[in-house]
Amino acid sequence: MDAVMNDALNGFARKSPIAAAIVVIIRAVIISIGLLFMALSVPVAILTPIIPVGIPLGLLGLFMVAAASKTAHRIITNRLRRFPWIWKHVRKSFGEKDGEPAE
Repeated sequence: MDAVMNDALNGFARKSPIAAAIVVIIRAVIISIGLLFMALSVPVAILTPIIPVGIPLGLLGLFMVAAASKTAHRIITNRLRRFPWIWKHVRKSFGEKDGEPAE
């Protein structure tokens, strides 16, 4: 799974310590925004029960956290693999390829 997380960066973080610091800062910002979206999704879902705005906001936050955090990525993908009917629809969002076997 770590190889998938670093493929998008093309080894950028391994080139220099400054690049590694930039990657850490970018991941921290994305995780913060994702957690903020997940926290805001609950009150938004309560305030707008007819138009489901909170659910997409929460899912967007979940995808952002999963994309930026290696630990959250592993935990969320392992949980989603338990439900194949969901996993087949979202696996490309989590960096899985079509021919790649499930772990």
